[in-house]
Amino acid sequence: MRARWPWALALLALPSTVAAQQAGVACDTCESCTAALAADHAFAELRGDVDGSRAGTCIRVVGRGATLDGHGHTVRGAAVGVEVAGEDIVVRNVQAQEGGVGFRVAGAGSVTLLNAAVTDARVGVRIEGSRHVRVLRATLARNRVGVSMGADDAGRCVGPTALASPGVVIARSRVEGGSVGVAACDAMPVLIANTVVGNEVGVLLGEARAQGSGDRAGAWDECSCAPAPAGTPAGTLLLYSSGCGGCTVHESWLPQERARGAVLRARAGGGDGGAEQARFDGHIRHCGPEVVDALGIPGCVPNYACPASAEVWKRRQGARELVTDRSVATPDEVVAFSEACRAAAREAYGRGGRCVTAALRSNTLCGNRRTDLSVAGAFARWGSTGDRCGVVEGDGARCAQGCDGVETALMSSAASIPTAAAVPAAEPQPVVEAGDAGAAVPARVAAPAAEPWTLPRVAWPAAGAALWMALMAWYVSAARRQG
Repeated sequence: MRARWPWALALLALPSTVAAQQAGVACDTCESCTAALAADHAFAELRGDVDGSRAGTCIRVVGRGATLDGHGHTVRGAAVGVEVAGEDIVVRNVQAQEGGVGFRVAGAGSVTLLNAAVTDARVGVRIEGSRHVRVLRATLARNRVGVSMGADDAGRCVGPTALASPGVVIARSRVEGGSVGVAACDAMPVLIANTVVGNEVGVLLGEARAQGSGDRAGAWDECSCAPAPAGTPAGTLLLYSSGCGGCTVHESWLPQERARGAVLRARAGGGDGGAEQARFDGHIRHCGPEVVDALGIPGCVPNYACPASAEVWKRRQGARELVTDRSVATPDEVVAFSEACRAAAREAYGRGGRCVTAALRSNTLCGNRRTDLSVAGAFARWGSTGDRCGVVEGDGARCAQGCDGVETALMSSAASIPTAAAVPAAEPQPVVEAGDAGAAVPARVAAPAAEPWTLPRVAWPAAGAALWMALMAWYVSAARRQG
């Protein structure tokens, strides 16, 4: 009978890990959320939609290291839905509707907006005088301006201006149905694998004057140009593993994967990996937040992320579903993911003060009514590009591919606007469930309609306790039968 105990303890490891991720303070008003996010390292969770119609700025995040998880809830009608004015901030799974500005990042640093969704506002995301802002997997629809960096209210650049917001990255987002999709006037953003369709102007790149080195020299991606932990070059595949359950299987693959040339960095395992684990967690918090956001769903760990391509293995969709960017169920597939990550880095990053060699890549800028891509000044400063574009304006502006074969398909899907928890992509993604060894295996195609039933998040610790009691009762009963 003693041999069964390690198995029982392994089952209990997951609920305890999940419970550790759910220590947020619940809030459901502008005032309560702002108060909860004023302290350093605060973690607040929206527990319902918020009426911000009487607010100037509804939710303000100023605490260093603070996190706001909206769980797909909506801030509606505010002049500014969520304002970020602190350092090391993560805002995830929050929606904003109507009003003035959905998300405003002003005078902030190292900010990540994950799964932000804004509809029918004047500006979806406005970035003002901030450093190292990452907008990941956003869905911005029917806003006058999708993302504004120094643009006026109509999404126009007034002329050459100093670089005010260095190190902006916009990745794997969908921007549609506005006057201007992305307007970069006082910033030189890195744009990776975005879909910008059905706007009057798709992407407008102004003439920001960059001087100096590092993030002041031009387009800059902190996660690949100056990454932490130190010694993690662009093209490194990151393995997030807490060291329990199926994670140990993936950790056991590491020697053979590295022997085959995979460039992998793994998180220090266990409950307390010390300073090295803290450095890794700080890096993945901004450079691969989808990995952490997937915690709390059974079968969610281990996980992989490639900051150079903004691609991850599996991520959250809805309350209890996971979807995959890339299948990773065997060492061969991990090696293939690593090779793809290195290829993305080789195509986009070099060495030295201007490490970004391709600021635009893999974007689909199609079906915008007047112009898909408009560039002021010499396009050479943006480097080479692998984008799909139709109508392009500017000195030397070009795209590697046309829009043939993609515009109709993309525009036909524009009628249904996904929520913050949905995937901003043209085709449905496979839902995954926990497989053997903690690997994700395709289960079915996610239906975009109804959200699946889920056990309330706060019930997981109770479920773990119930499982423990059931196992103990079974063990005692079996021992008596054999005794």
